[in-house]
Amino acid sequence: MKKFVKIAAIVVAVILAIALIAPIALKGKIADIVKREANAMLAAKLDFEKLDISLLRHFPNASLELKGLTLVGVDRFEGDTIVAARRISVVVNLMSLFGDSGFEVTKVILASPAVHAHKLADGAVNWDVMKPSDEPGAEEPAEDAGPSSFRLSVRDFRISDAAIRYEDDSTNMRFSTTPLSLRLQGNMSADRTDLDLRLTAAGLRFVSGGIPLLSDAEAELVAVIDADLKNNRFTFSHNTLRLNAVSVGLDGWVEMRDDALALDLKAGCDKVQFKDVLSLIPAFYTREFKNLAAGGELSMGLWAKGEMRGTALPAFELKTEVRNGSFQYSSLPKAVTGINIAAKVSNPGGVMDKTVIDLSKFGLQMAGNSLAATFYATNLISDPVFRVSADGRVDLGAVKEVYPLEKGVELGGLFTVDLKLSGRMSDIEKNRYEQLGAQGTFVVEGLGLTLPDLPAVHIRRAAATITPAAMTLGEFGVTIGKSDLAANGQLANYIGYLLRGDMLSGRLYVKSELLDVNEIMDALPAAEEDTAVEEAPAEPMQAVVVPRNLNLSLNTDLRKVLFGQMTIHEITGEMRIADGALSLERLRLGVFGGKATASGSYSTAADPAHPALKLNADISGASFQKTFEELEMVQKLVPIFAKTGGDYSLALDLRTSLDAEMSPDLHSLNATGEIKSANIHIQNIEAFDALAKALGNDDLRKIEAKDVAIRFAIKDGRITTQPFDLKMGGVNINLAGSTGLDQTIDYKAKVAIPGGKALQSVGVNIGGTFSSPKITLGVKEAAEEAVKNVVNEQIQKLTGSESLSEEVAKQIENLRAEAKRGGAKLVEAAQAQRTKLIEGASSKGALAKIAAEKAGDKLVQEAEKQAANLEAETERQIEKLTAKKE
Repeated sequence: MKKFVKIAAIVVAVILAIALIAPIALKGKIADIVKREANAMLAAKLDFEKLDISLLRHFPNASLELKGLTLVGVDRFEGDTIVAARRISVVVNLMSLFGDSGFEVTKVILASPAVHAHKLADGAVNWDVMKPSDEPGAEEPAEDAGPSSFRLSVRDFRISDAAIRYEDDSTNMRFSTTPLSLRLQGNMSADRTDLDLRLTAAGLRFVSGGIPLLSDAEAELVAVIDADLKNNRFTFSHNTLRLNAVSVGLDGWVEMRDDALALDLKAGCDKVQFKDVLSLIPAFYTREFKNLAAGGELSMGLWAKGEMRGTALPAFELKTEVRNGSFQYSSLPKAVTGINIAAKVSNPGGVMDKTVIDLSKFGLQMAGNSLAATFYATNLISDPVFRVSADGRVDLGAVKEVYPLEKGVELGGLFTVDLKLSGRMSDIEKNRYEQLGAQGTFVVEGLGLTLPDLPAVHIRRAAATITPAAMTLGEFGVTIGKSDLAANGQLANYIGYLLRGDMLSGRLYVKSELLDVNEIMDALPAAEEDTAVEEAPAEPMQAVVVPRNLNLSLNTDLRKVLFGQMTIHEITGEMRIADGALSLERLRLGVFGGKATASGSYSTAADPAHPALKLNADISGASFQKTFEELEMVQKLVPIFAKTGGDYSLALDLRTSLDAEMSPDLHSLNATGEIKSANIHIQNIEAFDALAKALGNDDLRKIEAKDVAIRFAIKDGRITTQPFDLKMGGVNINLAGSTGLDQTIDYKAKVAIPGGKALQSVGVNIGGTFSSPKITLGVKEAAEEAVKNVVNEQIQKLTGSESLSEEVAKQIENLRAEAKRGGAKLVEAAQAQRTKLIEGASSKGALAKIAAEKAGDKLVQEAEKQAANLEAETERQIEKLTAKKE
């Protein structure tokens, strides 16, 4: 007996040791296998910090736990974290691993997961992470295969403290919630079970089309679902969905069939207090909400019955009604009363085109003002039929008596409207305006809006009338901060534009005394940050996109425009918006202290993220200094303008793409042109100071040139100039080269030497940067040129021509002697020129003296060489003449 107990104890100890040691020994290998196999199947990068396996923690169940799990996108979603979870725990019935009835997962826990779902404008989504199968038919089981022996049973599924964020760029929709908790219990392996669902979510935020529809709301779903898992039928009873204080009950059933979803559902709420409804509207659900007294009731009912099969819809109806609604803040003197709303959305079943939207009643009273409206639409897909009406008068100054405006916000003015629209969309598309009903006016007078940290807006008067064919803007005058704008004109096809985004055509006449574009752009709302999830990035800045559904002609008369550092005067001419581009036609304007004409275009048709800019401009009488001060591109490419005085004229042909901040992409910029100036003054330029020092001539420090013409080209981030002439203090200079974005310079100058006969010019290489130039003198080239000049002069004096005459041939000996004497004179002249160069450079600095000595030595050496060549050449000529005579 003792021996049996001892053996049993040893067996138990071994089993426990294996249970403790095996997971520790194998988990590193298992973790590598999981990562490798997962990443082989996923078009994304999966990683986790730690994997734990335990056979004892939940004995008799086994557990697997992943910590620090991340799933990160690739390619277009590179660096986009799709899922991140602090901990994922899975508990499995240990005995189910040894049977053939399937694995029984007793519990799945997701702790603090963060999910970011992103849909791009072209429909691509970041959650499509499964790689396609390489084997055709791999997903379909073989026909002769028996039932799978693998069954997964989950009894308890939990999510705690989740953060969910969804972004849809195609519809400009945003949704987020944090924290979210979910618990789902039930026997998923049974043919029939009760699913117990509990979900709570806080910080709900929903934005559609840039309009916040929910903000900081909370939701709760409590549901017990009778799940017939064998027949895929789910029955709801006594289930409640609460959004803030509004609770909706849900009853009925849903059944999933082979190619359809059958359902019979009802949902509704009776006599909800109107204040509870207001809690769902972000504009009301503020810090003042607790001081809001509201009356009236809301009722809502929803039913749907039938099948969803392909594009076919079940019959459904959503009906809501607000009766005698009112609200008043305790801190304000007046109330909004008589709020009555009746709305219905219905479909008899079939296609979406049969859906009817009917807002049959909307009305309210506000501090002696009234507003009423109706809307009806059907045939939404094929040929929408619509009816719209609006009638009312609102004194905006009375808003502060019924609604608590934020500190620093002021609102005033009178708005009146009397509009009626009706018709079919096909009549609009075919210009059958006589079939439409459209009449009315709307007028805004004395509207004023002041917001903190933004320029005040004041509309003096805006009045428009409508007919079926066009909207006529008879008068429009507005000031925004320091800017003013007046306009009038006519817009055609405005109904199609408003209802379906069709092409809007028209002509407007625009005038302004001052248009401060900088102030207006600063007032535009910045890209909004989604703060619901802590790690949410800010929206990237985007360039201004020209709508493709506009065909407008703008006749402009703008007296003064401020844009960036530029001040533009007297802009007159025509601008046109069409096909996603803004075009300029011979626009006249005053800029950089001069006058200009411009033609060109700004287009986002091909790539909205990188607008294309084309510009042809002719500028006259412009200031170098103003151009440098007002154009960042000039500051980068032509910094010499900063120290240049005088005026210039410019002909420019420019092509470039712009970045998100509307600045030229200087690496893609290509331009050609010519700049002319009758009067240029430049001084204190480091490059010319260095040149003057190298040549020992202070006259080179200051440029005073007249009638300069420079042809240039800009490409690959450098501005290149063709050779042009300058005169500096009586010294002629020929200059050519280029300047780069990095301020590097690469110029070659040919500097004339005043009064020089042998040495007439010096070549100079100017490199380095504008602030730290490097000067290299062409001493060798200068010496060779000087020798050539001296030799040519002596040969001309000696022979008087290029060939020997018969008289000279008679005096061959005299010619030889003359050649010898000429060679001596050549050397003597070179030595004299050397002395003269050195003496002239001695007073101009050591560098100039060294350069002169080197040039003089070269000159003498070359003269000696050319003296010998002269005697040899004389002998050759004598030999030729003698042979010819013979």
